[in-house]
Amino acid sequence: METKKLNLVVFMREYPIGMAGTKRIQHLLEYLATNNLAINVIAFRSNIPQPAGKGVHNSIPYVCVGQGTEMKLSHIFKILLFYLRGLKIILKLKDNSCTNIVYNSGGISIENFLFILWARILGFRLILAIEEDYSFFRDDIKRISKFKFRTVKRFDFLNCHWAHSIVVVSTYLRDKYLKMGARNVRLIPVTAKLNFNENKSSFNSPLTVIYAGTFADKDGVKDILEGFLDFNRDYKDAILILTGMSSQQLIYHDLYKNEKNLIFKGFVEDRDFYPLLRDADVLCMCRTESGFANAGFPFKLGEYLATGNPVICTRVSDVEIYLDEGDAFLIDPGSPAQICQALKKIIADPVLARKTGLKGFEKCRQHFSPESNGRLLYELIELISNN
Repeated sequence: METKKLNLVVFMREYPIGMAGTKRIQHLLEYLATNNLAINVIAFRSNIPQPAGKGVHNSIPYVCVGQGTEMKLSHIFKILLFYLRGLKIILKLKDNSCTNIVYNSGGISIENFLFILWARILGFRLILAIEEDYSFFRDDIKRISKFKFRTVKRFDFLNCHWAHSIVVVSTYLRDKYLKMGARNVRLIPVTAKLNFNENKSSFNSPLTVIYAGTFADKDGVKDILEGFLDFNRDYKDAILILTGMSSQQLIYHDLYKNEKNLIFKGFVEDRDFYPLLRDADVLCMCRTESGFANAGFPFKLGEYLATGNPVICTRVSDVEIYLDEGDAFLIDPGSPAQICQALKKIIADPVLARKTGLKGFEKCRQHFSPESNGRLLYELIELISNN
């Protein structure tokens, strides 16, 4: 049996069950697993219930540390055990016979500082996968979460000094870290597996529109709801299904509880979620015109395009680097009226809608496939190992 020449340990929040950010990394890891790497995932303090405390998912071993532990005084002993167990597992996963690399989902924060410092002391090389700029974050969230995001901003200089490479999802983040003097900044966009129903030849009855996401301020959910309800006045049978779970989702659910054509499904597991996207008629990604939205890149856009269904998408961040008017129904941010108009255009011309969806599908294959992006990440890991 061939000896593994590289040892990759991945730090994440949720694994193996999670939302788009989790799936993006899963796709990359499954590609990497076909190469000469040993891979292990450590999920720290997952908010989403996982199938087991440890196991193997698609050939990738994982362990969940501190699941359900909250950063509050009443959990002080759980917090201590969380850090002690995490440090112990990192030490155990070090392989003295080869190059050891940590791939951390996100930047350095008060929560992961000890784990990353410990890994660096042990001799791990470090890749930070940074997907947002939290200096723009303005959402009304719990105080402890606000404190964590402030520390992400404060520790930005450590990202540049400690990381052997920073992987980003947008040109904004690439340019930001290059200006800060970070070494080896790489742009690897969102990643999505193809999820195409080749037998679908017509719209559902009723027409099914989908939004999937976090319901944060950047996601423009209010615009989607208002645009759909305006459209719904003329097309009364159409339904809008919203998936995802958060405190903001509960607020929207309460505000629109009397609208019978709005269906709030909450968190949907993979076995149901991907067929739901594949069999829908229209998918909506309508981020707002904000610094936070423009700094990152919408993860869900890749999963939407991967279905071949028509996608309504706002012109934010790097969207127009990858897509043009023929690939998706592009609209301006903050415009419920344009969402309504796009829906009417789609339902009035199913041939155009299908053609647009298929062109978007090809752009997904070109720019967001696990193979192309996984190859970029593997080349980066080899470069870090050789250096």
